[in-house]
Amino acid sequence: MSTPEISAVVEPAGGEAEPSKVKKILLRFSPKEEHALVNKIDWNLMPLVKTLFILAFLDRSNIGNARIAGLEESFNLSSNQYDWLLTAFYISYFGFEWIGFLWNIVPAHIYVAVCIFGWGFFASLQSAVTNYISLFILRFILGIGEASFGPGVPMYLSFFYQRKELGFRTGLFMSAAPLSTAFAGTLAYFITKFADKTPIDSWRVLLFVEGLPSMAMALVVWHYLPDRPSTAKFLNLKEKILVRSRYRRRIEIDGEQVVDGSHGHGFNMQEVFQVLQDPKVYVTSSMFFLANIAYSSMPVFLPVILREMGYESITAQGMSAPPYIVAYITVIAVTFYSDKKKSRAEFIVFFASMACAGYVVLAVSRETFVRYLALFFVTSGFFTVVALVIAWTVNNQSSESAKGTGVVMLNTIGQCGPIVGTRLYPDSDGPYYPHGMGICALSMLLVAILAILLRRHMALLNAQSEKEERYNLVSADEDEASFRASTDSVVPSALDADEEYDEEDEEFQDEDDTHHTLFYETISQAEARQLREQYGFDIEIIDDDKTVDDVMKAKAKFIARKKAIKFKYML
Repeated sequence: MSTPEISAVVEPAGGEAEPSKVKKILLRFSPKEEHALVNKIDWNLMPLVKTLFILAFLDRSNIGNARIAGLEESFNLSSNQYDWLLTAFYISYFGFEWIGFLWNIVPAHIYVAVCIFGWGFFASLQSAVTNYISLFILRFILGIGEASFGPGVPMYLSFFYQRKELGFRTGLFMSAAPLSTAFAGTLAYFITKFADKTPIDSWRVLLFVEGLPSMAMALVVWHYLPDRPSTAKFLNLKEKILVRSRYRRRIEIDGEQVVDGSHGHGFNMQEVFQVLQDPKVYVTSSMFFLANIAYSSMPVFLPVILREMGYESITAQGMSAPPYIVAYITVIAVTFYSDKKKSRAEFIVFFASMACAGYVVLAVSRETFVRYLALFFVTSGFFTVVALVIAWTVNNQSSESAKGTGVVMLNTIGQCGPIVGTRLYPDSDGPYYPHGMGICALSMLLVAILAILLRRHMALLNAQSEKEERYNLVSADEDEASFRASTDSVVPSALDADEEYDEEDEEFQDEDDTHHTLFYETISQAEARQLREQYGFDIEIIDDDKTVDDVMKAKAKFIARKKAIKFKYML
């Protein structure tokens, strides 16, 4: 029989009166119901968030497609001037990373709607410029809009998902980057084909059209993007109570310091300073910096690289799509498996090494087919690494303030990478660009080395924490064996806390072990009354004093033991 689920009993939002004065009422959940809740959040949240990032990445990287659609000739741009157009975006993106703190302060539906309308407006406005300086300024402003959105999304997703669920969702979000780039090439192909039949410059039509969807999506975001799970319109009362239970278990089992947002948003400056003094956040930020050298440069230069391989401009637009489609599938598959294994470093090492090998081939090979094949390894490698590094950073911060600070630091340092990456492919290095390819290869190799070192360091910290836990537990009046014997009839040992619910284990669970396999949440009388009116006998509400007392005592023993359990780093 599989390890039974831990029963968690929590106080309702806002708190209750003393147990002796108010009778406690419990609502019972099954693991199936929690699994259904996560699926419902997935289907209502992830498509919207993913669409927004596709639009953001489309508006960011379409300058590369505009270049080979005639922008370069219209303004007689030199290679250095084009590089500065790319750099302008990342200078503002880097300089305005601090705006990401607003995710914890401003309601998400308002904040994101303003961001996406702003960057869509300025993206389309680029089509009306008449000189290089105007285009440079608009690219700078575009960077401010996107810096406000993309870097904070993984932290936003952590409001909805547990640590073991976050890697795959971050992968779903980040996979929008290769999908957008593939889509950008195909879309640019058809838009420029159409624009060739009009008196308007093809690049102007391209930039104008690709900015419009972002502005339109701002209205959708305002009405449908949830601020927190506790206020999500697509969740009913029972599901919101289960969300409350999930938040409590994140505190009691994972050691996180989170709030459900039902009483506003907060920010703890002490936790901010603690993160700023933590060397681990600078290691992951350095990994992100190195990965971003490749991540930022390839999408905007790939059409030019393909053109230099001998393809015509329009054909190069279409040929840029297949490597990104493969990368899209790879990111989703790898992040899903990474969540299953509850591991990040080993996947980062493998895919960083794969990208490094691809760049080496691009640097030394002169065969067109071999170079094109290497692009598949490169794009799948660095897109996957970026997604996993972001998830790893968020996973290993215990509170929302710490997660926010970690994400801001990750991007503040990491987004310096694109400033380097966008200057790696000058025309003078064409058609093979050996220096740029070599620098990217070295960067990805360093990512793999840093991941190995950080994993080893975190494993040592986890081992040290386990020794301290053992000492604390042995120091208690009950030793480990007697505690197991006294609590196994109600809750599993805290030593099994990491073996959380897995759908595959469900068929092995004993139906009689109700305390093991079901969750409990304290609810108010008003909530109980409303649930009974809605569900009738199809819901299990427990108000029997003896059963409630048994569960509450089990909870008290479990929480007492959990005080010895420390936050563990995900490796």
